Amino acid sequence: MSSAPPPTYEELAALVVELRLLVAAQAETIAAQAATIAQQAERISELERQAATDSHNSSKPPSSDGLGKKPVPKSLRRRTGRKPGRAKGDPGGRLEQVADPDVIIDHHPVACGGCGAGLGGGPSAGYRARQVFDLPEIAPEVTEHRLHQAVCGCGHTTTATAPEQVNAPAVYGAGVRAAICYLSAYQHLPAKRPAEAMGTLFGLAISTGTVVSVLDRAHDGLADFETQVKEHLTAAPVAHADESGVRVAGRLHWLHVMCTHLVTFYGIHTARGRAAMDDFAILPAFTGTLVTDALASYTVYGDDRALCGAHVLRELIAATEDTRREQTWAQAMIDVLIEAKGAVADAVAAGQSTLAPERLAVFQDRYRQVALCGIAANPYSGTGPKPKARALAERLRDRTAEYQRYMTDPAVPFDNNTAERDLRMVKAQQKISGSWRTLTGARRFARIRSYISTVRKHGINPLTALRDLFAGRPWTLPATS
Repeated sequence: MSSAPPPTYEELAALVVELRLLVAAQAETIAAQAATIAQQAERISELERQAATDSHNSSKPPSSDGLGKKPVPKSLRRRTGRKPGRAKGDPGGRLEQVADPDVIIDHHPVACGGCGAGLGGGPSAGYRARQVFDLPEIAPEVTEHRLHQAVCGCGHTTTATAPEQVNAPAVYGAGVRAAICYLSAYQHLPAKRPAEAMGTLFGLAISTGTVVSVLDRAHDGLADFETQVKEHLTAAPVAHADESGVRVAGRLHWLHVMCTHLVTFYGIHTARGRAAMDDFAILPAFTGTLVTDALASYTVYGDDRALCGAHVLRELIAATEDTRREQTWAQAMIDVLIEAKGAVADAVAAGQSTLAPERLAVFQDRYRQVALCGIAANPYSGTGPKPKARALAERLRDRTAEYQRYMTDPAVPFDNNTAERDLRMVKAQQKISGSWRTLTGARRFARIRSYISTVRKHGINPLTALRDLFAGRPWTLPATS
């Protein structure tokens, strides 16, 4: 039996080359698969991170968290040692009896609770008072203005002039208009529901057209007030600005707010950035310190700028929850910012104008080192999207002065909560009334809400201020503001 001849040297060499090519091809395939797996893993991690974002680790409002169980909040406040409950000396808000009730009803016992003997007509040995706070049935009060006529000796008949607000045979007074405006602009009710409420509460048959007419009148009557607010804001030493997306006529618009602790301005615009800010004509003339989030459009306004500490704390919390890389630097930065905030508060409480230079230098050095550690912990090859933690660390490094403004100037707050609080009502508006059908209606709401927010900051009842508006004497900013 004959056997096959052994392979020649050339055949063996060719086989080795073929095997090498096959191994190389397989290696390339494995490398490509590994790269794809890595990309997919990165994508999955990013999607998981996005799914895990809520109001505690991002700029999303609490209203977006949904009805599911929320995570246990991670408080960043320092322990004060104070027990929960009402502060000592705080009178609280419970219902208290008054000294001069409107109606008194006497109740006398008819029989002795001990022996059962009759007590009718006997002298009173004192009483225990119990008071009921209730609302009477409310009915509109109708005031008739009779415009008398007089005939002169020349034969001409002259009719008396009606008050300015009485311009028709039957009109709604300032109180009715104020209530309509209050329900719509402050309680966020759509046009139909204030009309129903006025009928239910006060017996007044109000149409939705009347509601719109009242709001139009309020908007027109507040033109001078809005000018005052803008002038106040341009001269403010420290002001806050923010913006939030809203739906108007089925399209995305932006509600902008600029405010201080004394005034609020709201404006609706189709743009989010500088086009809107320039059109409102406040920020271009502003020369103080502007407190905002990290939106780039704000960087050209004001002589100085401060970035919101609350915003960056939420971003840092999100970084600590990122399991893809070691992010201990983020917690270290949280500690620096919170400790510096507490130190500034302690210094102000002690009557100091600023932190002691050596104390400030310690915080600034720790801040710089932690930011650099954050950059080192999140390498970037220069291709593809930059990791969020890397971008955050770079921003903390590049905009150090703006993030540390509260450390160097105690007049500047740590956060932008003043503007965020003024924006919260937008979410309530969207929940209750939904979007605005027209840009005119949205701008009407913004101006009226500016008035209501400002008078509340001055401790004035908004219903009283609206009544004054419809009586022809709108509230104006005092000179001391």
